[in-house]
Amino acid sequence: MLNVVKQVLFWSHLVSGLIAGVVIFVLALSGALLTYERQILEWDEVRHTVVTPQPAQKASKTALLQKLSSLAPDEHHIFMRFVNREGAAVPVWAGSNAFLLDPHTGEVLRDGPGALAIAFYVVKNIHRWLAFSGDYQDIGKSVTAYANLVFIFLLFSGLYLWFPRKFTRRGLKQQLLLGSKYANKHSKYRRWHFVFGFWSLIPLIVIATSATIFHFKWANEFVYAFYGESVPQRETHEELTHFDTRSIDIDALFDVATQHAKDNGAEDWYSMWLELGEVDNEARFFIDKTIGHQHDQAYSLFVDTRTHEVLRAKFQGDWSKGDQAWDVVRFLHTGEYFGVVGQTIAGVVSLFCCLLIYTGWLLAWKRLKRA
Repeated sequence: MLNVVKQVLFWSHLVSGLIAGVVIFVLALSGALLTYERQILEWDEVRHTVVTPQPAQKASKTALLQKLSSLAPDEHHIFMRFVNREGAAVPVWAGSNAFLLDPHTGEVLRDGPGALAIAFYVVKNIHRWLAFSGDYQDIGKSVTAYANLVFIFLLFSGLYLWFPRKFTRRGLKQQLLLGSKYANKHSKYRRWHFVFGFWSLIPLIVIATSATIFHFKWANEFVYAFYGESVPQRETHEELTHFDTRSIDIDALFDVATQHAKDNGAEDWYSMWLELGEVDNEARFFIDKTIGHQHDQAYSLFVDTRTHEVLRAKFQGDWSKGDQAWDVVRFLHTGEYFGVVGQTIAGVVSLFCCLLIYTGWLLAWKRLKRA
């Protein structure tokens, strides 16, 4: 009976890998390329750090807002990012328009998001929906979603197939360690498939299962239902038909946010994101002590643009249990929940996954020829 089960699983594993292997390979390779996206983009911005003039004369943050408004006068949804570093250039966005401004003069240092950001954008589109666009984007998203489910099946069926017939020291060694010599290429690829598959199994299971929340409603419902909650509705606001930046004093708002950060243990903040134009008469700050994706080190602050009064603050502890769990699952997918170490592990096992697909194809071809 066990032999029958193993045979069924073996052929299911082989056929599933052949059918979905190309897509899984693309997902793994693109995921590996995205491993250090945030750090690389941060480095790219650091390259544009400007020398502080003597005597130091910084352009006011309000002046930077006016500069952005002159560059994109028809856009009202604005983002600005201030980094707590001397001479740090200021990335700004107005709608789909992106610029990098000199913090002292307001001069445009870069028009557009930059070559690296565009490259990562392309890779992310490949990773999410195979670079399909327009009406075909949903097709690409469905293909990646179900390929990911097939990958989960491959991981668990592969674990079952990995178990040696007899648990002897020699048998386990062959399944756990690479050899120095191999009888032929087939035995080499088979051993690589088993060894790399075993040591990357747990991280790959975490990456694959956590990805389901991006694709399937039932996965999101499961996360929230575990805490007795329902999936929250997406926050929506009436789109603003006009937005006058001349009446907004960014410097005063920034002073309020800086003082609030100091009073709440975030005086060593790394960056402050400022959003304007989403809600009328409201400035939204995101105060972050890291370069991002560690929400326990960040919080949101909402300030009235007219009175400069703090409307509310939202720390991670203010989120519902379901929201916190979703956030954890989200960053388990990229490994960023565990910082740079987690990112590195996720990137390495993604490359191992490419190797598993490659060796799996070679082994399948050999088996099919023999059959």
